[in-house]
Amino acid sequence: MAPPTSHRYGSDVIVDLLLEAGVEHVAFNPGASFRGLHDSLVHTPGAPELTLCMHEAVAVSIAQGYAKAAGKPMAALLHNVVGLQNASMAIYNAWCDRAPMMLLGGTGPKAKGNRRPWIDWIHTASVQANIVRDFVKWDDEPHDLAGAEESFARALAATSSAPAGPVYLCYDVDLQEDPVPDDFSRQGIGVFPVPAAPAPSPADVAWLEGRLRDARRPVILAGYVGESQESFAALVELAEALGAPVVDTGVRHAFPTTHPLAAMHMEGVIAEADVVLALDVEDIHSHLRACPPGRAPAVLNVSLAHLKLRAWAHDYQAMVPSGRHVTASGDNAVAALLERLRADPLPAAPVAARIREFADRSAQARRAWQTRAAAARADGTVPLDRVLHELGRALEGVEYALGGGTNGRLEHKFLALDRPRQYTGWAAGGGLGYGVGGSLGTALAQPPGTVTVDVQADGDLLFLPSALWSAAHRSLPVLVLVHNNRQYGNTIEHAVKIARHRGHDVSRRYVGAGLTDPPVDLAGLARSFGMWAAGPIGDAQTLSEQLAEAVKVVSSGRPALLDVLTPGF
Repeated sequence: MAPPTSHRYGSDVIVDLLLEAGVEHVAFNPGASFRGLHDSLVHTPGAPELTLCMHEAVAVSIAQGYAKAAGKPMAALLHNVVGLQNASMAIYNAWCDRAPMMLLGGTGPKAKGNRRPWIDWIHTASVQANIVRDFVKWDDEPHDLAGAEESFARALAATSSAPAGPVYLCYDVDLQEDPVPDDFSRQGIGVFPVPAAPAPSPADVAWLEGRLRDARRPVILAGYVGESQESFAALVELAEALGAPVVDTGVRHAFPTTHPLAAMHMEGVIAEADVVLALDVEDIHSHLRACPPGRAPAVLNVSLAHLKLRAWAHDYQAMVPSGRHVTASGDNAVAALLERLRADPLPAAPVAARIREFADRSAQARRAWQTRAAAARADGTVPLDRVLHELGRALEGVEYALGGGTNGRLEHKFLALDRPRQYTGWAAGGGLGYGVGGSLGTALAQPPGTVTVDVQADGDLLFLPSALWSAAHRSLPVLVLVHNNRQYGNTIEHAVKIARHRGHDVSRRYVGAGLTDPPVDLAGLARSFGMWAAGPIGDAQTLSEQLAEAVKVVSSGRPALLDVLTPGF
């Protein structure tokens, strides 16, 4: 190595760009292909905070959770071709989830004369981004420092603009490690603003308003909407102006769970509707499934989903018949409708009647959910509804956010989720291993004193358990609450269905899907990574006591895990 110099290097410029972009956190598993960038992050005053991970998919999951909780991108570093391959499943999750993030990779040296034998050859690709190009919004590999600034600015604009999604930038090690030329200068990325989200045309707004005015039983189906304080409040105002219940699909946290018009998990709401205002919902058909044949409501489809269309995967879902497809963000459509309804409100009497009717129905349903959950019991296990009921009791008076969650979003029945981004949800791509990492990203975005809760399936946890080490390493205030049914539950359900269809013995459903031979000591696993942990817990009284202790631990700034045995299928 040459003696120290006062030179600045290409990787210093990349860190400058991260700082100018407002990126506060970087997650990674280390690798030589970005050693220059790593060095610059370590030695630049005020550089983004580093979160060390033991797997690239954990790093990307952290960035995904952070994006949904903070509303802005963080960065993940990915070591050449092998790190990018490890991360590819998690990147697909983030793509399906519309999560903005800056994925930065290293490669090369591209100059063959600068390569070390063997290792630099197998870790260099002709076009490294090919492996993820079908599920990122944009990728680039600037070949010199002069092009790096515009490349970064374009990536930042692409990842942050609606519909959001991950972007990938790849930097040759020589670009990172060569000194900055004496004549190099930057103009600043602030001159390249993020494009504004599409807004509905006046004709679109008039059409939407007319259909909603004529509706007898309007319902709002909320997708990618309500992520700021202003837009969260605006959706509440629109629901009240229409007297329309809101079915929050859970891809984001769009509507307060304690509001009288909150309709998630309320049976028959969509089937009874005559008009459904779908606000940037990709999977509308899942919510129309319960409608009687030939009696589906009219769908007012406001969506940006077609702007992220790719041919590689069919994540775009089935097309939805509608009188008009309005290309606009859900938030802009809500704002435009509110402007018209404030000027010319709907008749007060029918709106008030709809609100009263649904509020009574909602209150009855919520009382029934809580009553059933409080009484739920099972020998040697704790039913999942009871787990969530006890969690809600333990969090009373505590400022909290929900990082992971159940696949059915059952926590919305029992938790008061009443502020924007308080719930960040699951991995939209269906890839395993997201839960803990996503919750760590959620925790990074929270103000001090917030407890982040990860309601976590055991199979997903075991996919990438090393995320627990990152939680302990960073002392992140995360409570990992494992509903441990000791099986891959979705596989068991499919095994039962196919066995019954074929006349096979359903008692063999656990073969190849059960996790009891031997059972995993999840609490012991967590303790081995440096976390406070307890379990396995098989009764509600013990769960209540341990939840109280775990909340104290996490409130003190340390992560904790509770292993709760839940019934299998």
